[in-house]
This record gives sequence, C-alpha cells and structure tokens, in this order.
Amino acid sequence: MQNLIQHLTYFNSKERFFLAGRILGNPKFTLAPEFRKELGDLLEIPIPVEAFSAMDYPIDWLWASLNLARNEELKTIYSNDGQVIKAQQEDVDWLVAFKVENEHHIVLIEAKGVTGWTNKQMTSKAVRFGDIFGEQGDRWPGVIPHFVMMSSSPTERLFVEKWPHWMAPAGSILWLQLFIPDTLLRVSRCNGEGQADQEGRSWKVIPRKPGRKLTPADVNE
Repeated sequence: MQNLIQHLTYFNSKERFFLAGRILGNPKFTLAPEFRKELGDLLEIPIPVEAFSAMDYPIDWLWASLNLARNEELKTIYSNDGQVIKAQQEDVDWLVAFKVENEHHIVLIEAKGVTGWTNKQMTSKAVRFGDIFGEQGDRWPGVIPHFVMMSSSPTERLFVEKWPHWMAPAGSILWLQLFIPDTLLRVSRCNGEGQADQEGRSWKVIPRKPGRKLTPADVNE
C-alpha cells in the first residue's frame, strides 16, 4: 500500500477540486490547522499537514485506489465479481487520507447542513463502505478506515446496528459540529395567497433553519 495516497490523487479529477483550489488559493485542499487538530483529537491520531484531502470523492475511485495500491503492476482489467464498482455518482462528502508510521488512515466524512440524513441513504452508504473495508475495517492490511459525521447538531434516530462495526464503534457515531448560519433563506413556488403551488405562478421566501433532526417518518425512508 505504499502508493495508496498517490493513487487517490490520480483519480481526483473533478473540476470543482481544481476550481475551488485555484480560486481560494489552496490547490491541494490542505486542511485548516484548527480543523486538522479537531479531527485529530476526535480520532486520537496526529494528522500530518500534508494529508490528502478531497471533496465529493466517488466511492468507485476509492475502491479502485485501494486495488491499484495493493497490486505491484498496473493491470488493464480487474474483476468486479463483488459488484463493488457501481458506475454511480455515490460519493464521500469529504475524504482525508494520511500515513502515520506504517499505517494508512482513510477518513470518510459525511455532512449535512440544512437537511437531514435518512436511514435509507445512510444504509446504502454503510453497505458500500462495508463492502470496501469489511465489517471490522480490516480488509486491507495496513489501512485503517474511520467514519465521521458533521452537522449543525448531533445526529439522532439513525439505526447503526447493521453498520460495519468500525463506522460506529460501540454503537456511537463520531461527530463534529458543522457551523451553519441561522439567517439562510430558501424560495418556494406558491399561489397568490402564499400556498404551495407546483404551477409556480408566484413564489415566496421562507427562512431555512440549519439542520433538522430525523422524524419518525424518516425511519423507513
């Protein structure tokens, strides 16, 4: 796994990575010192300054990087018997990868700002992460996966019992706060009286509150 981070870098080809890096003057998406410390404290691992960092990283690319890093020779064709490669846009909101001594750490960060998670969405992610890293996170020797959720308030009512053990150690999700302003707005189509209307003859402004807790209706979504 000597070249794992290099392969993660090779696949990181979305234009938003290069665009945001160019405009914000941070072409490598280097983690801010404050966040790097906060994440390191949560994981109880010192995160190096040069840690690889990417946004909206496709899960297919993660699987491919792990396979390429394991094989000494670059092949043309790989087996997809387990159907782990889905050719879908399902991704990791933020991925951080770094090496400490002889171990590679892969941090998968899922975030929600003004919406909330559903069990349907997170179960899909948990199944894929389990396929990639295994139930105990030990599928790849020398690679340790971590899972972190970020939102404006702690996540509730997510059923983690069937998640891989490493995603929710002791049944608890690792969580960091995501700061969202309470002054956000959204627009909604309505009729002349302000009632919701798909015809969109009128529209109105509605305050958008950061984050929401799952309701009983979300459980089966």
